[in-house]
Amino acid sequence: MSAATDAAAFATPPVSNYVAGSQFEARFGVFAAGIGSSEQGTADLNGSFLTPRLNVGIPGYWAYLLPRFQLGGAVNLSGRTSFAYADAVITLPVTQWLFFETFGGGAIHNGSLTPTLLLSGLGCPLLFHAGFSAGIPITEHWNALVTFEHLSNGKGLGTDCGTNQGPGTNQGLNNYGLRFGYAF
Repeated sequence: MSAATDAAAFATPPVSNYVAGSQFEARFGVFAAGIGSSEQGTADLNGSFLTPRLNVGIPGYWAYLLPRFQLGGAVNLSGRTSFAYADAVITLPVTQWLFFETFGGGAIHNGSLTPTLLLSGLGCPLLFHAGFSAGIPITEHWNALVTFEHLSNGKGLGTDCGTNQGPGTNQGLNNYGLRFGYAF
């Protein structure tokens, strides 16, 4: 093999048929839960299901701004806050080797509304769920993502839950994780 052939083999991604966001997808992974809160040091198992992006006939790169829908949840392995969520997801392929996502929606949880020694004070039973991911295709069907997600009662957005009025009452949860997706 020549140096040119070696360089061409390295530069050609093995996932030529993968288009981020164009298929149904199941994702699963592990998150470090509650960074900066009472729940710090615990872990969540996370799973979600995504639809393909809506297809309404928008051509070109603008079509990537059409949302996908995501349903999922996280189970805390230490018996702390677990939650389920529904989001709109924007998946933007940057190259054949990299894509970015941003998501936002709502969540429901089984945690505490007021802070305790072991639980973050989330203020409301219904929360905002938002975050972003960076992903890489591994094969035509598999990808890996690093993800940041935030659960918030939205005090900074003017919501009034009754229990989130006062200093230090908008703790929220910040989780960081690694997920794998299977597109089908």
